[in-house]
Amino acid sequence: MHLKSLRGMILEFLNKIYPNMVVEFDIIGVFYRDYRDKYILKALSYLTDKGYVEAIKRSHPVRRYEEQVFYKITPKGIDLLDGTENDNGILLEDKE
Repeated sequence: MHLKSLRGMILEFLNKIYPNMVVEFDIIGVFYRDYRDKYILKALSYLTDKGYVEAIKRSHPVRRYEEQVFYKITPKGIDLLDGTENDNGILLEDKE
């Protein structure tokens, strides 16, 4: 399993929709064809722990006792994509 490349793809996906955020379920839907949900959640945890992505919990609009988690790329995550930050745990596409 190539978690490094999955982390990079998630960052690039979140950068494309910046400044908007996206619900966890939708991120899983985007990458589920190639990766199991447990690996997607693991990659999101890594990105959140490193400060590249922000996790925002909100109450579910219909299910009163449930929460939804939304993700948004942070300025540090954008810097990583721009090349001003470096992380060996994330594989990014060459932009040249």
